[in-house]
Amino acid sequence: MKRVAVIGPAGAGKSTLAGELGLRLEVPVLHLDQLYWRPGWVATPPDEWEVFQRRALAEPAWVVDAQHDDLLPDWLEVADVVVFLDASPARCLWRAGRRRLSREPVEGVPRESPRGRADRSLATFVRGQWQYRRHLRGDLLADLGRHRNGREVVVLRRDADRQRFLHHVDSAVLGRGTF
Repeated sequence: MKRVAVIGPAGAGKSTLAGELGLRLEVPVLHLDQLYWRPGWVATPPDEWEVFQRRALAEPAWVVDAQHDDLLPDWLEVADVVVFLDASPARCLWRAGRRRLSREPVEGVPRESPRGRADRSLATFVRGQWQYRRHLRGDLLADLGRHRNGREVVVLRRDADRQRFLHHVDSAVLGRGTF
């Protein structure tokens, strides 16, 4: 397990899980949100963004985290393992709200960029969750089931699933099993 894609909706815990996997597997972690946004919430130009992603894809080992629609499809094709965090909208909202109220730096917020107004951020978040659940989630699950091409697809819905998965990763890293 040297190439892992962690995907799911906003607030599902992708960045946290990707960081834990990177430490356990001793591979670089790419938080695509953080890499895409420049100071002042300026987006990376599309051509430059594609070049960056293609270069990163060619690396022998990585953990990448992003929302599915932020990824080039190739990430899922070359990953050894795709981890889909299928958290409930309520859990995602709770996590995003807790993160929003925290004074700690937030993964994905570009350096030197102010956070947006809370009321607008909440409305955008809820709208994104609704769109994700209504239009993207089902297609994504079906696509992951159809196009495995030898890669492992792991769906994690609860914290207990996440802990079991990390235990399997630890066992595989220590040579006591495979995943």
